[in-house]
Amino acid sequence: MLAAITAVAAVAGVWGLVVLAAGGLGRVAEVLAYAHPDRAVLAAADPVPRVLGMPAAVLLVGGLLRLGRTFRRRRREVRAVAALRNQPTADDLIVLADDRPDANALPGRPGRIVITSGMPRALPAAERAVLPAHERAHILPRHDRYSALGDMACALNPLLRGLRDHLGFALERWADEDAAQRVASRPLAARSLARAALAGAGPGPATALAYLRHQVTARVQALQGTRPESRRSAAVLAAALVVATALALIDAASALGRLLEIRYP
Repeated sequence: MLAAITAVAAVAGVWGLVVLAAGGLGRVAEVLAYAHPDRAVLAAADPVPRVLGMPAAVLLVGGLLRLGRTFRRRRREVRAVAALRNQPTADDLIVLADDRPDANALPGRPGRIVITSGMPRALPAAERAVLPAHERAHILPRHDRYSALGDMACALNPLLRGLRDHLGFALERWADEDAAQRVASRPLAARSLARAALAGAGPGPATALAYLRHQVTARVQALQGTRPESRRSAAVLAAALVVATALALIDAASALGRLLEIRYP
C-alpha cells in the first residue's frame, strides 16, 4: 500500500505540473494569437495564472530528466552485478571469497543471495540461518520492484524522498519479520542483525537489497519487541486516499480536455 501511495503521489505531481504548464503557457500571447479562442470563455475556464506556466514546465522537464538518469543508473548497476549470477551456487546462495562481511539479495530472475566468506565467520552458527532467510524474504515477493518504484517516484518528485525512505525501511522490516518467523525466534534474528552490523558489513550494490541498508538500530529494537499485527484500518484509509487522488486526476484530465476544446475550437 505504501508503494501504491508513492506511485500515485508521483503521478499526481506530474499530472499537476502538466495541467499548470498547459493552463499557464496556453495564455501567452503567441498561443492566443495562434488559437484565436474566445477570451471571455477562456478566462472563465482557465484559472491558472500565466506566470505559473513556465515554472511548471521547467519542473516537469527537470523531473523527467531525473527519471531518465535514475533509470540509466539502475540499469548500469544491474549490469554490473549480472556477472555474479554465473558464479557457482549452492541452491540460490553464492559465496564470494572476501574477508569483509557482506550480504545482499540480487534482484531479478533467478534471485540470488550473495554473501562473502567473511560473513559466516562473523556470526555464530545459530545466527547464520537468519541472514539467508532474510534475503529470501526479499527475493520471493520481488521487493526489488518496490524499491525501484520508490526510486523512480522520487526522481519525478524529490518531495517524495521521505516516502521512499519509509518504503525502504518497511521492506527491511518485512524481511526481518519473515526471517524471524522462519527461524522461530525474534531474539535470534535481532542478535544476528546486530552482530552483522558490528562486524562492519557494507550496504552492498545500490540495486541489491542489502541486509544492513536501512536503520539497523531501529530494526533491532523492533525485533526485540512484540511481533507487529496487521492494521487493516490503516490500509483501508490508505486505499481511500489512493482512490480519492485517482478521482482528482480524472477530474483534472476532464477539465484540461474542456480547456483544450475552448482554446483550439
